[in-house]
Amino acid sequence: MGQAAPQDDSSIIVSLSEAAMHMYSAAIDALPFAEDKKFHKRADVVLEGMRKLRSALGDAASSSRPSPAVIVELSNVRRRYDSLMEHAAAAPGSSLGQQLYVTRVHAKLSAEEVANGAGLPTHLPDELEAGGTPNDDEAAKIRDTIAALGGVPGTEHLQHHESEPEHHEAEEHHDHDGSHVNGHEEHFAEENAG
Repeated sequence: MGQAAPQDDSSIIVSLSEAAMHMYSAAIDALPFAEDKKFHKRADVVLEGMRKLRSALGDAASSSRPSPAVIVELSNVRRRYDSLMEHAAAAPGSSLGQQLYVTRVHAKLSAEEVANGAGLPTHLPDELEAGGTPNDDEAAKIRDTIAALGGVPGTEHLQHHESEPEHHEAEEHHDHDGSHVNGHEEHFAEENAG
């Protein structure tokens, strides 16, 4: 019998990460709808595991023997993590930590930059991302920061928008009987048309 060629550390790390991500992807695909009461509990378990994997891959990518395969895998894990965090942050009952994470990533800001800009301890954003709870003063600063950065991405449809006068004037010129396409406002259908 032939012996398998020995693998270097980076290929072992990548193989283990790929196996872990296979399980995490299956768990993500099996999550209930975001409105389900069990959604956050299950998503938080997956996110916690992915944070550990992301941290281990980050350490491996920072080693004295870097590998392109490790940084590619780290990038893949970060993208999938960010995607799940976006889904969790937009779901009813999301935590301020999830909302802050997604908002700062969308704004291309680090945890430290957001903390400094909001007048928060620099360790707080990472603690909140991992499930920590802010005090009332910190929560107010976080909400103000999220609002200043444009709100939580993906929740625009949940926010109450004041109608603009020009919008009402434009609607007055439309025939309201024909302003819906398959139950949707005509302007949404036009925006999303091929």
